[in-house]
Amino acid sequence: MQRAIIITGASAGIGAATAVALAQHGHLILVARREDLLSAVARRVADAGGEATAIVADITEANAPARIAAEADAIAERADAEIEVLINNAGAFTTAQAAEITAEHAEKLWKLNLLAPILLTTAVLPALRRHGRGTIINVSSVAAELAFAGCGVYSATKSGLEAWSRVLREELRRERIRVGVIAPGATATEAWPPGAVGDPGRVCRPEDIAAAVVAMVTADVSASIDRLVITPPLGPL
Repeated sequence: MQRAIIITGASAGIGAATAVALAQHGHLILVARREDLLSAVARRVADAGGEATAIVADITEANAPARIAAEADAIAERADAEIEVLINNAGAFTTAQAAEITAEHAEKLWKLNLLAPILLTTAVLPALRRHGRGTIINVSSVAAELAFAGCGVYSATKSGLEAWSRVLREELRRERIRVGVIAPGATATEAWPPGAVGDPGRVCRPEDIAAAVVAMVTADVSASIDRLVITPPLGPL
């Protein structure tokens, strides 16, 4: 029986690159809000020799985690697969200086970067437990540890994601469910406006982050890769 892999934020950037990179590693369940882009990514997966099914959802909505988990279960059953991997990739990057932080800014980042992955993981966990093993990968940021002006709320959400990941890892170790964190530096995605980063040596490609995700997913069961940091060749911005 093949594995099923859930990827959030799969319509573009790191999520789309990860889907293509994992095309030959299981039936992909792609989750994002933009149906047209999800369909395009599913076609890229097919071109790479894989299979993908899309779930159109805003993961910050109240009922989204339960709905995604239920739909993913049904998709996996039809594909003769077991849900074995959850990749919490969806996230938002916006900045605000300390004196300019609003409730809207804080709430948006809190809901998408931290609350949504926690609740989706809780909803998917029964499927991983039924299977008796699995991998949860949370895409964080070097901003969880490094200080960048304007990134106060963003850094707080990513630090929270990593703190929760550490606790989750210890809770699930004996169930053979691995929890890994990927912490990218600046990456060339739509989060950066055109021309915002002039030197290509100062940003990673989405494919670089995807390669790290593949390494975690395909690691032998004898090892747990707890955290990988991927930075541009000239260092983090």
